[in-house]
Amino acid sequence: MICTNAHNYGRATLLLNRAGIVFRSADSGYARWTPMPSHRHHLQAFMKNPDAEKSNAIHSTSGAKDYGFQGALVGGATAYGWAASLFVETLGNQWLDFGWAHVRFRQPVYPGDDLVVVLDDDGSFEVRRDIDEVCCFSGEIGRGEAPWLGDIGVPSRRPPESIADPLPDLVLEDVPVGEELRTREVHLSVADAGAYARDKQVETLDCFYGSDASIHPAWIAEQPIHWLHHSYNYGPSIHTESRIQHLREGRVGQTYRVAGICRDAYERKGHHYIVNDTEIRDAADRAVARVQHTAIFRVRKLEAKRSDQPN
Repeated sequence: MICTNAHNYGRATLLLNRAGIVFRSADSGYARWTPMPSHRHHLQAFMKNPDAEKSNAIHSTSGAKDYGFQGALVGGATAYGWAASLFVETLGNQWLDFGWAHVRFRQPVYPGDDLVVVLDDDGSFEVRRDIDEVCCFSGEIGRGEAPWLGDIGVPSRRPPESIADPLPDLVLEDVPVGEELRTREVHLSVADAGAYARDKQVETLDCFYGSDASIHPAWIAEQPIHWLHHSYNYGPSIHTESRIQHLREGRVGQTYRVAGICRDAYERKGHHYIVNDTEIRDAADRAVARVQHTAIFRVRKLEAKRSDQPN
């Protein structure tokens, strides 16, 4: 399916701001950008119910404030997904079939932030706050094989396993560096994929809807999070970096297996980090993507005035 920016949101309306950027205002009350034919696009960050309790407390208002942030942090994979829509429009479906992205999160993204996505011709990109041009996250994208693909470990432990019961706590001193963790199996139904694109990403590209839809890049990016939770209890956590290699265009309505290797763990400025190399395979046992995911799995509590950690 070729991606086009013509998805019908029913009762949604189009709004035009003073700069001429088109936003789509959905019934749920938040807005989503409609791309323009340049490499500079505006969007507004959003989150459903930021005040509600979340499994990762850093994505709730009160939980994030306990760690010194101004409010709930938008998840890194979610924010990356907004930018990835531009990548698909710019590079085409070929990027989903055999392309890559390297993204580094630098500053928090909060619900309501007005953001600017700047994609240069060399494949480098930045997502900045519109009000002060502070870079929230940045990276590089490209077609074909990433220059770092060979550095991502490939797991061999592929049969699916049940979630650990009970789940042990993830502790820096006991992180099993070099070992493979439990393989997680997940079914992505057509209905669930559509709801993910519509309700979480507020996606406008048609290729992410329908019975033959492509898997959304944000869904790919967040799978290492769920995979690690399949073996350990941890959190709050903050996504700090991802290297994502698409190896074939994944389709909805299939069952996928997420396997992986714990690559590294370390402490920096009081935060405990973990780096994992993961692979997503489809029902035919074909590799769909490899993702190296870095996250803070134990966040140092910050002073109330601080809000300068990545999300």
